[in-house]
Amino acid sequence: MEEILLRLPVRCLVRFKCVCKSWLSLISDPQFAKSHYDLAFALTHRLILCCETNSIDIEAPLNDDSTELTLHFPNPSPAHIQEYVPINVVGSCRGFLLLNTELFDIIYFIIWNPSTGLKKRFSKPLCLKFSYLCGIGYDSSTDDYVVVLLSGKEIHCFSSRSNSWSCTTSTVLYSPMGGYFDHGFLLNGALHWLVQSHDFNVKIIVFDVMERRLSEIPLPRQLKENRLYHLRVLGGCLCLSLCFSTGYPKLWIMKEYKVQSSWTVLFGFSTFLDGPNDFAPICSTKNGEILAYDCENKILMRLSDKGKRLEQRRTRCNHIFMHSESLISLSSNEEEQQ
Repeated sequence: MEEILLRLPVRCLVRFKCVCKSWLSLISDPQFAKSHYDLAFALTHRLILCCETNSIDIEAPLNDDSTELTLHFPNPSPAHIQEYVPINVVGSCRGFLLLNTELFDIIYFIIWNPSTGLKKRFSKPLCLKFSYLCGIGYDSSTDDYVVVLLSGKEIHCFSSRSNSWSCTTSTVLYSPMGGYFDHGFLLNGALHWLVQSHDFNVKIIVFDVMERRLSEIPLPRQLKENRLYHLRVLGGCLCLSLCFSTGYPKLWIMKEYKVQSSWTVLFGFSTFLDGPNDFAPICSTKNGEILAYDCENKILMRLSDKGKRLEQRRTRCNHIFMHSESLISLSSNEEEQQ
């Protein structure tokens, strides 16, 4: 029975908690949740359309309303604050979304699992002298979900297990580039951002969540460092696309992690009629198709592995996240039920 349940979608398992006490106990077991997540074929991957507050299945047609779910985001700021503040999705990790807002120089966060409704709310008092980068990662050595905030040369880390912040200092000052670039993308236990260094060159920086160490990853040798790019993770590899004002967009994949010579052109648009000028990849599907975003015209696209446009959907979102449904809870017992 357990082997069968492990292969069912999260939404079914949430309903099946009501079948009987033994199923409730089994499906609520943290070890069952981790085993379910580790069976990749049981996962449902969804796109979070932030400004539309809904999500769609990445394997389904883009305009299939039957797979669309409405999300009711919890408010990161304290309940006693009546003033409306915008809620931002700033990270995704193993079934959790990281939400935040800023009010009176205080950054409020929520680590939230949309599938179970469980959430953890916390804040970070910070005088905002600099813009900041943020993201959420997972430390497998301690079963800890870690929120990372880079501001100036300071690296702030919040441990969901200990419910506390720590701070270290970087030797180099990195600046956010705005838009997609402020949000860290998780790969190989580390968060990755596109930033500008002190010499105004574009860099990829990587923060190892387990070792709490910051380093750089080189761009392809053929690319100029002062250009503007989009960074994502596709099929377990780092991916870059160039935002062109002239020329033809290309999609680069780093096939071997941290090896500069392994950067390879996956495909390129031969003319502007084939593709957008400002092209941001989002994720890949099980059959190798690519979901991407035309940032200039606000069009969500499905592309073949050769770059051919298969379908599209208009949206008003500036931020779109890939999210995996899961039953996982935080190790801390201070979660709230939504």
